[in-house]
Amino acid sequence: MFKDLINEKNNKAINKYLDQTHSFDLAQDFLSLTNDEKNQILSLINHEKLADICTYLDPEEAKEIIKKFDLEKQTAIIDFMEPDDAADMIQTFDNHTAKVLIDTLEDAEDISKLLSYDENETGSIMTNAIVTLKPDMDIKSATKYVIKQAPEVETIHTLFVIDEQKVFLGVVKLRNLLKAQPSDRMVDLIEDSPYIKDHEMLMKTIQLINQYGMFEMPVCNDNKQLLGIVTLDDALDAYQDEAQEDFEKLAALPETIDAKAYKVALHRMPWLLLLLFVSIPVSLLTNMFHEVISAVAIIVIFQPMISGAAGNVATQTLAITLRNFTNEEKQNFSDAKKEVISGLFIGIIIGMTAFVVTYIFISFQSSIGIAPIKMATIVALALIITVLFAPLIAILIPTVLKVFHIDPAVASGPLITTLLDMTTVSIYFGLATLMIGVI
Repeated sequence: MFKDLINEKNNKAINKYLDQTHSFDLAQDFLSLTNDEKNQILSLINHEKLADICTYLDPEEAKEIIKKFDLEKQTAIIDFMEPDDAADMIQTFDNHTAKVLIDTLEDAEDISKLLSYDENETGSIMTNAIVTLKPDMDIKSATKYVIKQAPEVETIHTLFVIDEQKVFLGVVKLRNLLKAQPSDRMVDLIEDSPYIKDHEMLMKTIQLINQYGMFEMPVCNDNKQLLGIVTLDDALDAYQDEAQEDFEKLAALPETIDAKAYKVALHRMPWLLLLLFVSIPVSLLTNMFHEVISAVAIIVIFQPMISGAAGNVATQTLAITLRNFTNEEKQNFSDAKKEVISGLFIGIIIGMTAFVVTYIFISFQSSIGIAPIKMATIVALALIITVLFAPLIAILIPTVLKVFHIDPAVASGPLITTLLDMTTVSIYFGLATLMIGVI
């Protein structure tokens, strides 16, 4: 529909569509347009609406739009954005351009403050566009003030009470303010509220928002002075970004998902080369059992099945471990015990199944000079033992990395894969050597 209006060059209808459509939907529409169509829309849309659309775009995509205008118009558009959204976008510019932009903005001080935080700190996504009230205000004055400030703030669902030194005292729900008696004062309506410090990690803030079921989390400094809030929608965005980042790290992928093909290849190459060299010990271990492999080549057929089963169990345990770290839960003994016992049960069931499958398979291979019962026993025992070891490795590796302050999501996957391969080769071919007796 939007494209049809653009093709018809019906500016009146386009403006009506822009006014009546939610900015999120407009952002999605905008991404589907050609450059000429985008330029046509940009010539019609007002600064406030365009700023609102930019908040629903990826910061890089928003930057590409803003770059089309001169500095004066860039400033006019960004001034309509919330400081936290503006800071996210300005971060994508080079340092010189970002400084020039910030110096021209009305909220320059607020945006500079946000940019001073590390991207993993709570302060980096907070907004100070909130209504703050004093405890000695009467209900009438407070209500008038809220009405006056409403168009300029992020939310009026919750009102925040501070003293003369900006120390956070608590919150007042809007509904309680509206129901209060004229004779009441704000101090009579204050409710205690949890808060987070500005330098705390984002994931802790997200955890608290979830635990307390809050829509707005107050953010204070070390002196409990209120600096701003983190809203639920910003927390969800941060959580999504963190989850995607951890997934990319777990897969040994650098942050190149949206980069050009050759950049993706160049960035992935070091990891892949490193993993190639890390795999050498597995090959060396395999070579140690060359005699049994040469004598009974059939055992090689079952190695991928054993490695795959152990890897699958380890991946599931690793996911639980990383989730606990993300939620700041300690990986205690009971967690580890449960995963190991679970691995044992899984190993026994898979081992019994593999025993039957292997026995049937070997029985139909008359040319193989090994008893079906012996080969089936080797495969079954190897599966049980490796699947028992898999959760132990999947718990131990990220825990050790965390102790040394290394992000567990970065190296857990590759390290666990390599250690499991080495464990699988040693156990499987070791059992085969012991039971077949070649060496």
